[in-house]
Amino acid sequence: MNINSLLISIVLTFYIILCEQVSAKISEQLTVGVGWTKPPYVIESDNSGFEIELIKAIFIRMGYQLNFVYVPFGRSHYLLNQNKLDFAMTLSPKLLIKEQQLSDPYITYHNVAISLKGRGITINNIQDLKYYSIVGFQNSNIILGEDYKEAVHKSPFYLELPDQKKQVEMLLKGRVDMVVMDINIFNYLSKGYLGRNHLNNVDVHNLFPRNDYSLGFRDKYLKIKFNTALRKFKKSEQYRLLVNNYEFIQ
Repeated sequence: MNINSLLISIVLTFYIILCEQVSAKISEQLTVGVGWTKPPYVIESDNSGFEIELIKAIFIRMGYQLNFVYVPFGRSHYLLNQNKLDFAMTLSPKLLIKEQQLSDPYITYHNVAISLKGRGITINNIQDLKYYSIVGFQNSNIILGEDYKEAVHKSPFYLELPDQKKQVEMLLKGRVDMVVMDINIFNYLSKGYLGRNHLNNVDVHNLFPRNDYSLGFRDKYLKIKFNTALRKFKKSEQYRLLVNNYEFIQ
């Protein structure tokens, strides 16, 4: 074998090994814990929604495929700590997970109280909620703080529902005075219920700070890689198009 043939053979061998390594990495699957459907963030039926598509796009860039496991909101951190998941979505320190497991925030929810304009309800602060019947999202009494928890405890009727379609339905049918939920979820679900934007017919009470959420990881090195990829992705045209596609209210 002459020197040229030897060099070609070495290069080809190196190329094949490199391709096998890249292929193995791309085919590597990670198991992800996700809360139940909450469109437009998470749509379980086809693994879509803003939050799902955001995470998929970032991990594809990192060279991973994702296997989504849907569980009740608040249970994913338990499965993560039992080593049943590689990472879990939509977590915060308030959900009893260690801060060192959490990534940089990747999404922000904007929770508000919403009432029908015809009811003429005026809310000046969180404590005023105690006078009204309310349906909140699941675990809202944990997420939204002690003042909220105290107020709704005094409410004439208070319920938390995992199915946020029912929240919207109860409000639009006049069964409760108000709902507490993310403004983008309400906008999306009310459009589906009525076939049109309903924001002009409701009063939006901005009582709560915005809530940042992170991914929770088992592997700290994967967390670090994700943080780097997240920063790059948020500067990309792909991210801008994703935000515009879902018509998010900022």
